[in-house]
Amino acid sequence: KNTNWTIVCPGGLKSEAATGKAIVTEDTSAIGTIHREDVADLVAKTLTSAAAEKKVLSAIDPLIESATNPEGNTFDEFSL
Repeated sequence: KNTNWTIVCPGGLKSEAATGKAIVTEDTSAIGTIHREDVADLVAKTLTSAAAEKKVLSAIDPLIESATNPEGNTFDEFSL
C-alpha cells in the first residue's frame, strides 16, 4: 500500500508563461507569486522526487515582485 504524499501550496497565481525560476521551499510561511505553468512544472517534479515524499512545500517565484511580500523576504529552496 502506497501512502506517500506531497502537498504543494502555491503563492498568488498569475496566468502568464512560465519563468522557469520558481522554487519550492519547506518554509510554509513563504508568501509570494507564481505563474500557473511553473506550479504545474514543480508539481510534476515532486511526483518523481523521493525527497518530496511526506512534505508540505510552498511554491513561489522569488523573481516576481509581490504585493504580499513587500519586505522582499527570501526563502531557502528545497532540492527536488
